[in-house]
Amino acid sequence: MQGGLGGSSPRTAALPGFDLLGASAARRAWARRLAWTAGAALAIAIGLQLAGGFPERWVVDLARVFNAFQDWVVTHQRTHPLFRYGLVPLKDLVNTSFDQIVLLLSRMTWFGAIASAALVAGVAAGWRKGVLAAVGLGLMAVLGLWPESLETLALMVMAVVAALAVGIPLGVWAGRRPVVDRILRPILDGMQTIPAFSYLVPLVLLFSIGTTTALIATIVFALPPAIRLTALGMKLVPRGSLEVGEAFGSTPRQLLRKVQLPLAKPHIMLGVNQTIMMALGMVVIAASVGFRGLGRVVYNALQRRDVGEALAGGIAIVILAIVLDRVTMGWSQRDRRHRDADRIHLGRWSMSRRTGWGLAFAGAALAVVFGREVLRQQDFPEVWTVSISEPVNHVVAWLTLHVSDVTGAMSDSMIRYGLDPLRDLLQGVPWWMVAGGAALVAWRVSRRPDLTALAFCCVAGVGVLGMWEISMDTLSQVAVAVASSVVLAIPIGIWSAWDDRVQRLLRPILDAMQTMPQFVYLVPVVALFNVGRVPGVIAALVYALPPGIRLTDTGIRQVPRETVEAAAAFGSTRWQILTKVQLPLARPSILLGINQTVMMVLAVVIIAGLVGGGGLGYEVIRGLSHDPGRGMVAGICILLLAIVIDRITQMMGHVRREPSGSGASA
Repeated sequence: MQGGLGGSSPRTAALPGFDLLGASAARRAWARRLAWTAGAALAIAIGLQLAGGFPERWVVDLARVFNAFQDWVVTHQRTHPLFRYGLVPLKDLVNTSFDQIVLLLSRMTWFGAIASAALVAGVAAGWRKGVLAAVGLGLMAVLGLWPESLETLALMVMAVVAALAVGIPLGVWAGRRPVVDRILRPILDGMQTIPAFSYLVPLVLLFSIGTTTALIATIVFALPPAIRLTALGMKLVPRGSLEVGEAFGSTPRQLLRKVQLPLAKPHIMLGVNQTIMMALGMVVIAASVGFRGLGRVVYNALQRRDVGEALAGGIAIVILAIVLDRVTMGWSQRDRRHRDADRIHLGRWSMSRRTGWGLAFAGAALAVVFGREVLRQQDFPEVWTVSISEPVNHVVAWLTLHVSDVTGAMSDSMIRYGLDPLRDLLQGVPWWMVAGGAALVAWRVSRRPDLTALAFCCVAGVGVLGMWEISMDTLSQVAVAVASSVVLAIPIGIWSAWDDRVQRLLRPILDAMQTMPQFVYLVPVVALFNVGRVPGVIAALVYALPPGIRLTDTGIRQVPRETVEAAAAFGSTRWQILTKVQLPLARPSILLGINQTVMMVLAVVIIAGLVGGGGLGYEVIRGLSHDPGRGMVAGICILLLAIVIDRITQMMGHVRREPSGSGASA
């Protein structure tokens, strides 16, 4: 590259010592990298000659403590006041409420429910979203999954209402009180770090399996975005607007109702959207603790290796996710898109939104009456349903016969050259080398003793809990999936940043990928690669692609145009501009994408225990039904690994700048 980018053009040749300084800095950077690589290789070589694993004598049998606690729960759940007056009535209330909501939705009849959803969506988000809601729910019914869809919707309604009833007030409080915000921030960080599966284990100890466990886990999992985005909206209210309100003598309550909440509404509605999508992801996973619904359809089908039935359930989940996402996003953006948002426009006709709501509820009531008194069909007619299970299974059988050689070779290569060597390496070196390596990386990216100590203690804690080899198996799967996802995401993100047509093409695909719950990604991969570690790794790397692509694209597009033009003016090639200007300046955004990729991969690798992925995910699944104590310990190990990975990858985007031009080595 030329000019100010470290090349050797005539312009820079006229600047004494310019190229020498650039070349010297580059040589120092490469020397440091080679030294780190050589040191790591030497340490691994030495470690492989020593006794590997974690000493058994240091293991603490925490599973026995949790199992003893569960035995105490079983023994005292009918006599202890905590259960008689607290947990048992709560469980009964949840079960009764859930049954009543399902009964209400069923008695609306399929026609009344679909018409009501379409009318409400149309008034809230526009007529196109109303049509989308009607078509989406209709397709779910045509797939023969109407009862399961109602059960999923019933738990979604309960969980989202409860999460918003808690999350929005807490977010308002945090937005108005910095002390509350500082207290809540680390708690919310921890909640968003924990993979979804880990929420289920402690609740099973208290409530056993069933609807109550699924509901509480969903509420807790869906809370953080409601709190965070509400608090953010409150903080972003202009100070001038508050001062005007105070100048007119408004009380704090009036300022909240008339100024802060209306101005914070876009962020609050975005929080509602994110809460709904996270709740749907958790409701689907809750099938592993006995909850019925669409997730159970997929779960049971995967257990039987019935790919056709699993795909039908997965399609229904995707349809529901798209409908909920588009309707809530349209609702949240309505006020910003239209100046007269208080009116509804249908071609040349318009009416006030209040009138629209009245007509929508009247239309919904008429649709219910029509379904009950005219059609007299509560459930969707079976003759109108279409089963895709058999044709899909025929296609899978054909693929297995004709493509199995290719997928088998891919699977064998990934296991032989990626998963097995890395797992054997992590399990073969002494525990203190792995923990020390994590601590060294933490120190390298942060220069913070507290993060260094945290990384060492968390990794060592996995060994103390007796899950060393299993955790290293999970860590090897995460590493392979992350590396594969990053290798794909960054070049695609660069391509998207360079070409607007590619970005327009990718946008709807990435939107759909980010809408789908994690669980759904396992279905098509199992059809091609059978069960085992490989399907989990492939599903994880695909699921984690969108943030890597989008944040790489965003980072490169946000590089100042003047900087790129200056580099081009000095004669830099496109490749030189990318490697010397755009990628270094986009580094924080790209590293944020890698952070999100790692956390999303970890979540899917854990869920892959459902399809034979092994590792900590399998231990959690087994613990949910057979050994709760061991499942609880596995959940704690997942949390420890998640904390280390999350904190290190977050700090990678905030590397301390080196003096005198050596920042290139960071």
